[in-house]
Amino acid sequence: MSPPVLALAVSLVPAGARADEWATWRSEPFPFSVCYPADVFQQRRVSDTGHAIVLESKDSAQLIAGSIDYTRETLAEPLRIEQERLTHVALVGRGENWFVVSGTRVDQALYTKAVRVGDRLIALRFRYPESLAAKYAPIVERVAECLKVPEDAY
Repeated sequence: MSPPVLALAVSLVPAGARADEWATWRSEPFPFSVCYPADVFQQRRVSDTGHAIVLESKDSAQLIAGSIDYTRETLAEPLRIEQERLTHVALVGRGENWFVVSGTRVDQALYTKAVRVGDRLIALRFRYPESLAAKYAPIVERVAECLKVPEDAY
């Protein structure tokens, strides 16, 4: 079952984030991929092991996507940690093997989506200045929708 995401039309993506300017990053060692607007996130750093990427924009937005070992029975602990990061929780969605948390901390909007696949936790965290919500909310929606995890990878 797929987690719920914000209900904004892809047509609302700003001109600076058109579909033809999106790129996809794939982690080969830990099969998952995430898309992002390449013209918005021009600074990219990939971990030495290939398990994570950090993308940063000129206006202080940041997208982190990665995969870690995770063998606990439930997702209660990472869900709690993500909720504690926020001063205001706007959305919490969860299922047996996934969760989504969004809200604000000081002047920053934060969105986290995590999916458990076997003994891996694959997550993305998006942070941006709350004042830029009109620009980034549609981007967050599309990034969340394009997080791909092969079901038979683990």
